[in-house]
Amino acid sequence: MKNLLKGAAITVIVLVVSMVIQIFCNVKGIQIDLTIAGPMSAVCAMLVYHGLTKNEKNKDNQE
Repeated sequence: MKNLLKGAAITVIVLVVSMVIQIFCNVKGIQIDLTIAGPMSAVCAMLVYHGLTKNEKNKDNQE
């Protein structure tokens, strides 16, 4: 259950950062292709989640 909550939190954080970038670019008149931005957000979330769970597994193995 703890990993599910971490995954949800990471997804929310990545989506909020993505929205902020989209809003900033729209205000400046820069158009970002959403077909690239969506999958990039998902990949970033997966990489961050994998990194956090990998570090947690390494700590558990050391103890």
